[in-house]
Amino acid sequence: MAHDGSRQARDRGMTRSKAEKARPPTVTVPQVEIVPGRLNEAEWIALTAIEEGEDVVGDILADLLARVMDSAFQVYLTQQVGLDPGLPDSISPDPPFLAGLRCFLTFAVHSIYHQ
Repeated sequence: MAHDGSRQARDRGMTRSKAEKARPPTVTVPQVEIVPGRLNEAEWIALTAIEEGEDVVGDILADLLARVMDSAFQVYLTQQVGLDPGLPDSISPDPPFLAGLRCFLTFAVHSIYHQ
């Protein structure tokens, strides 16, 4: 029985050595250098991924800024022209030509911002 155990250990050793011999030699893949000595392909891919993330954030902030600026400009126009839709017309009675101008400007400002 001791003889059988040593044979099994030897067979396992043979199996391991056969498996090691059966492995193909490892081939190193040459690294592509984008900037020789400074930046390789893996680093370049990592940098572009970071940049794409920054672009997404920049687009979101640009959209938010555009909305805020549009709203601020609408408030500015309303104050400059005196077109406060919350005030009734009876507070400041206008001569007929100013009433028509006020109506026209209200329509123009409203159509600009609600396209």
